Amino acid sequence: MSWVGEATGAVGLLGKGWDWWKGRRDPARRSAQRLIRAFEAHGVARQQIIRLVPAAIAQAKPELGMADCSSPDQLKPKLTPALLDWAADYLNLRRDWLDGREDVPPHRVVDHYKHPALYGPWFQARQTAAPQVDRFLSVWKSVSTPVGPGADGPLCVVYEEVSEGLDGSEWSRYWLLTDEWHMGHAHCVENLAALLHVAQKSGVLVAVGKELRARDLTRLQRGHALAPELLERMRGSWYPTDLVNPPPQNDSPWRQAIWQGAQGLLADSSVGTP
Repeated sequence: MSWVGEATGAVGLLGKGWDWWKGRRDPARRSAQRLIRAFEAHGVARQQIIRLVPAAIAQAKPELGMADCSSPDQLKPKLTPALLDWAADYLNLRRDWLDGREDVPPHRVVDHYKHPALYGPWFQARQTAAPQVDRFLSVWKSVSTPVGPGADGPLCVVYEEVSEGLDGSEWSRYWLLTDEWHMGHAHCVENLAALLHVAQKSGVLVAVGKELRARDLTRLQRGHALAPELLERMRGSWYPTDLVNPPPQNDSPWRQAIWQGAQGLLADSSVGTP
């Protein structure tokens, strides 16, 4: 890396540190900063945010214009409960996270650990609420972690709904379907296999899994990162459906034991799969 690149990187880190420090001192600015950050993470540039805001909200007093979304300092005096309510609903983020609270994650979490059949009614409810979207399930694990008895590292399941965004582009809303699951814990992997089975039965496409660094996955689990912020940090891929329907050459006694445990979890649930 050249000295110019190093200097630019250092300036960027200093700028982020300064923004963080000002956010700590000013909760309203932190709220504005998070709103801008969230839209940018979802592929919406700052100058485009105003195009999405409903006219009734943008034109209310204080009136919101394009320039107001250019920085947290510009946006802070224009924040209203209605604007934050709309942004939380549009991006499917927790409203209290947009308020600037430090103790809550940004994403809504739907965790049915030990009761994976409950994901079935939840998937059905999403299909009723948003029938026209494309929906995917993606499993994120630590890079270079083998899927087997030696598995280790954080495990995140991300549910995504994709619809049309600005100018014909696609944009996504995300849910986390796990809460600090771990690949090294066999019961978590059994729950994962059961969740994948329920998703397939519910018509949700199980996508190719993503591999990221463990520290990135831990940040997502602890609410310190947004799912779309990590997509560019993907380091590899894998096939989660092999836990349910593996090719014969990929099967193993370990996988069979995991699947048997998953079937037991589904059978024990009081809510049947679709």
